[in-house]
Amino acid sequence: FVFPGPAIPRAMWAFPGQQPPHGMPPYGMQPHPAYHGQFPYHPMPPHPAMAPQMPPDAGAGGKTRRRKKKQPAGGPKKPATSFVLFSNTVREEVKAANPGLSFTDIGRKLGEMWREMDPNVRKDYEKRATDAKDRYMEEKKAWLAQRAAGGMYHEG
Repeated sequence: FVFPGPAIPRAMWAFPGQQPPHGMPPYGMQPHPAYHGQFPYHPMPPHPAMAPQMPPDAGAGGKTRRRKKKQPAGGPKKPATSFVLFSNTVREEVKAANPGLSFTDIGRKLGEMWREMDPNVRKDYEKRATDAKDRYMEEKKAWLAQRAAGGMYHEG
């Protein structure tokens, strides 16, 4: 007697106690309709609760997004770079001189001004940025020492 139904080819690994090869469905199971020979075999999409743990999909450019490293709260703020210091001081002047420019165009204009700037003026911004970075490193060192000593909470 032959059981009527879809013909499923019998394979060597289909006997009781044997495991299917890696990536293949167990005997008697039809492959998922979306399965087109990819390995490993994934019969279903991941559960929504598992989605945050899975790596982000690559975009059209093939780049993946990096997760931002979380800094512990209460630490000193990172210092501005020399270009950021320059753009903060000159941005309003550029806006006033070119009222029709968009935010990105203003950024391009600032970058162009930075590249063409006199090296002596640029050194001034770089010195200010270096001083700010040194101050930040000292503050961070003191803050980390305070955290290690158990002084995480504000004493008042």
